[in-house]
Amino acid sequence: MNNDTQNLAKDAQQMVEQSADKAQQMASEAAEKADQTTYAAQDALADAEHSVQTELNQTRKAVPAKLSRAAHQAEDLARAGIDKARLAGQSMASQAGDMRDQTASYVREEPTRALLMALAAGAFATLLIGWATRGNAHPRH
Repeated sequence: MNNDTQNLAKDAQQMVEQSADKAQQMASEAAEKADQTTYAAQDALADAEHSVQTELNQTRKAVPAKLSRAAHQAEDLARAGIDKARLAGQSMASQAGDMRDQTASYVREEPTRALLMALAAGAFATLLIGWATRGNAHPRH
């Protein structure tokens, strides 16, 4: 039986060595896969960083152009507003000129009536001014 015991011990030792080799091989494969995963994660991170940098650079380039475009649009709107105001002023000046011409024509055609209307308007204005200032001349206590 001594021989059987030795054979069993050798078989057990071979099994232990095979198991150790298998475990070492599995550990080596796991380490290699971990390294590959780490490299893949680093590559993905580098790609993401590059992508973010590219987008940031494009945004930096686009912002001044968009601001410039907005400034030009604001300037165009301001010019359009100024032009409309100028046209309105010209229209009012033209209407005032027409009214002046009509008034002058009326005074030539109806001088007495025009004089009476002017006197009535002046008297009414004098009354209004007197009424407005009389209230302020005697302060109430």
